[in-house]
Amino acid sequence: MILKHMKLYIIPTPISDDIEKTIPDYVRKVMHGIKFFIVERARTARRYIKASGYQGSIENLTFFELDKRDKDNLPNSFFQPALDGNPIGLMSEAGMPGIADPGAKVVARAHQLGIKVIPLVGPSSIFLSLAASGLNGQNFAFDGYLPVKTPELRKKLIFIEKEIFSRGTTHIFIETPYRNNRMVEILLNSFNTNIKLCIASEIAGSDEYILTKTIGEWKKSKPKDLHKKTCIFLLGK
Repeated sequence: MILKHMKLYIIPTPISDDIEKTIPDYVRKVMHGIKFFIVERARTARRYIKASGYQGSIENLTFFELDKRDKDNLPNSFFQPALDGNPIGLMSEAGMPGIADPGAKVVARAHQLGIKVIPLVGPSSIFLSLAASGLNGQNFAFDGYLPVKTPELRKKLIFIEKEIFSRGTTHIFIETPYRNNRMVEILLNSFNTNIKLCIASEIAGSDEYILTKTIGEWKKSKPKDLHKKTCIFLLGK
């Protein structure tokens, strides 16, 4: 049974330094009325709330940090404020909680406890990149991080290519920023030249770069330096 007075708000966080550009006023208004937060890093959350125009005292807010080493470790104390009738907010480091981050575990527990889950509108670099790619948005898969070891990576890339040609699936994935350039080289040397690759980097930021070309076209004109850039990679046809 879901009780209306027990609420967990899914609070989006900026994917660039421009809060005004990516976070609606309504989201900030709701966030400013919450005193308890479940977050990945309290320091990041405090900085975001302060930069959002919060007029209260940050010291009076309570932050519960998720355990990086044990994502299933969710103490009951995290949810007690909501069970007592106080709204709690869930934040990720960037973008929408629950999408490519451990926030999904928090949301699942909230459902189990009968806490009403309320998603607030905000940015997701995954979906923004898909919308801007020109690739199939009717059938897509998010693969997270691809395997690092060569044998497993090769198998995954073969699977992705088969899915692209047989089902028209767009595959979306991310990479550790310092390995972006290496990943591009691997992709250019692994796929059919007719497959399309979209590189979406620093979305919503001042250095935003989104471009889709076939593998063959990328080979003739390689992308800009992506080292230590935040990137989303998309493959499709």
